[in-house]
Amino acid sequence: MSDEKRERPENQAPADDSADSQDRILSALGYLKHSLSGDGQSFGQVSFARQEASLTEWAENVGLILNPDDLPSKAVRGGQEHDIWHEEFNDRYWKLTRNGVFGLSPGIELALVSSSEDARRFHLWEATPTQYLERLRLHNVLVPELNRLEGIIAQPGDLTIVTSQPRFDIVPVTQDEIDDWFESLGFEKVTSAAYYRKEDNLGVFDAHDKNLIRAGGTLVPFDVIPCHPEGGFLDFIKETLTSGHSLQAIRTTHTAQSRPAKE
Repeated sequence: MSDEKRERPENQAPADDSADSQDRILSALGYLKHSLSGDGQSFGQVSFARQEASLTEWAENVGLILNPDDLPSKAVRGGQEHDIWHEEFNDRYWKLTRNGVFGLSPGIELALVSSSEDARRFHLWEATPTQYLERLRLHNVLVPELNRLEGIIAQPGDLTIVTSQPRFDIVPVTQDEIDDWFESLGFEKVTSAAYYRKEDNLGVFDAHDKNLIRAGGTLVPFDVIPCHPEGGFLDFIKETLTSGHSLQAIRTTHTAQSRPAKE
């Protein structure tokens, strides 16, 4: 980083050198998909290591490699995968992924149960860097300009994705209000805190009262899990809605077999 950035006030974030800061998420995703498309695997099977290396290349190309020494040391734990800190200069919350964890991604798994039960269960698997960026993009579909990609911290064996969100006053909402809000946007309820909109094949999961707040006359889903379901997972959602059944959500903590290998 330049000396000018190093001399900024303690609570001021690194300068935004990009005129298209709102498009960084799309830029990073486009680079990843292009650079990884020749691996001879489906995109979701590309290893963590390859995804992290490609994302680092993108950040180097656009000048968004951040020095951890340039960020405040007052970050606090902000959930499963983030450390957070408040940037007073622009009144935004910065979020840093922690310990190589990039949140969760929804899917299904076949479970061995008695023949009288539905063997398919909805799970939340550990997400890849690409899935994390896609989650940010879909957040911005629900609430335009909610997430901004600020840069990457690349250290040996550890990659951190740095993003920011506006600061909102915390106004709690009930699950009934959340249900009504998603219904007003054209979503159908799949199960508790999970919704699906056929029009654009958009699913939103983990949408409970800890992950949404009220801001003025609307709700802000600041930490939900949006995705475009596909394959068997999409078929399962459609079949579930058509039959009037609901899914059983299981939060999976051991996910080594559900994601591409790190090596």
